[in-house]
Amino acid sequence: MKIRSLPLLVIYAAITLNINGQQVVMESFMADTALTGTSWSICFADAVTGEMIYSHDAERNLASASVMKLYPTSAALLYLGPDYRYETTLYLTGSFNPRRGVLDGDVIIKGGGDPALGSEYFAEHYGDVTGTWVNALREAGVRRVRGHVATSESIYDFNPAPSGWAWGDLGQYYGAGVYDININDNMYRIYITGGQEGEQAVIDSVQDYGRDIILTSYLSSSGRTDRGYVYNAPYSDMAWITGSVPADSSFALRASIPDPPLALVRKLDAAIRSSGIRVDGNPSALRVTLDTALSQRIITTLSPTLAEIVSVTNHESVNMYAEALRKHLGYMVLGQGTFNAGSAVIRHLLDSIGCEPYEAVMLDGSGLSSNNNISALMTVRLLVYMNNSECAGPFIASLPEGAVSGTMKNYFRDEVFKGRVVAKTGTITSAKSFAGYFITNSGRKIAFTTFANGFNVPSRTITDYMENLVREIILNY
Repeated sequence: MKIRSLPLLVIYAAITLNINGQQVVMESFMADTALTGTSWSICFADAVTGEMIYSHDAERNLASASVMKLYPTSAALLYLGPDYRYETTLYLTGSFNPRRGVLDGDVIIKGGGDPALGSEYFAEHYGDVTGTWVNALREAGVRRVRGHVATSESIYDFNPAPSGWAWGDLGQYYGAGVYDININDNMYRIYITGGQEGEQAVIDSVQDYGRDIILTSYLSSSGRTDRGYVYNAPYSDMAWITGSVPADSSFALRASIPDPPLALVRKLDAAIRSSGIRVDGNPSALRVTLDTALSQRIITTLSPTLAEIVSVTNHESVNMYAEALRKHLGYMVLGQGTFNAGSAVIRHLLDSIGCEPYEAVMLDGSGLSSNNNISALMTVRLLVYMNNSECAGPFIASLPEGAVSGTMKNYFRDEVFKGRVVAKTGTITSAKSFAGYFITNSGRKIAFTTFANGFNVPSRTITDYMENLVREIILNY
């Protein structure tokens, strides 16, 4: 399948207006000896015309952190459309006798890549997913399943985690992988009681989707801060926990589900049995070849719209959603359910708006990898393009507002920013970033990106400088 071409919009960086206020702020960055060794990439442009307003080393590639999420979310809106919905379907295979209610076959879940299935962010939309499916089985007359509950062959490859992610992140909730069947944001909670200082912490219980995982705990009770880490590998049924949790307190660690399709199969199997339907076989981890033409569809669960999923992705900075969008782009546009194919689609978008190949090293689509390298100039090009695209509304609405929502609640809190700034934030070790839009006193809309890497000061120090730069442009442009 060929990638649909998008209109070319070249953003020229040849002209930079000399506005004294911005230069003074930038010089204060450079003069601060505590920031010696810090790398900056900064770019401000008119969001309508693309005219460059101010830049500093804008073509320098730096680690973007979660600003990277702007790339798969914008591409998904453009190529799939804001109203696109994922489908997850329940089928009966084999021979079904509706009079007797006996299925000589299997109950099969066919995944469509929905990243939000059963998510707490969309609890009202989905309700009780497995309960709804069981009701549909009962309404179809199923009383006995002589086979088992399983899943169909995946529409994606079997590599759930981007190659740029660190091993230590894979067991954490923010390091959850991507599968054709995802459930509960591919996350489960481990409920823990911390004892007295220095004592071993006790695991009290585990949320449904983690109950079949064999946990080995080396957790201690210490201090008042969560320093607990869960380690596991994709498709493994074993995990171990190290570090410490707050002493003398109850605490919930969030961990990634190592095999979400199997976790959902087990939960559905248990729900079917609890409803009184007999199931002869055990829930299966095997992927079953499904011929939909010879199978009976029982129910299809639709996701929220893509615009709603993109909004949560950028507001709450959900890594798994961003990676799921990237992989699904590869599947839908190129017919290849891989991260590399998804990145090729994103790269085509960037090429079409005038970005140079050297302006991006994208090892993931979420920014969790510290080895991503993108420039502020390229990101502003993307922001200007999206502001003038048919998807401007849902894209800009997906960005949290300064001092108000999502990951921006604690930033741009001064009165001068009120109601003016929406942006994606990014934070990883020694990297801080913002990218989005703001309105100046003169009513002009500015697309901006600020990256800082390699600093050894509190992140708040960096954000103060970045906010000062935005303030100057609000007041003077």
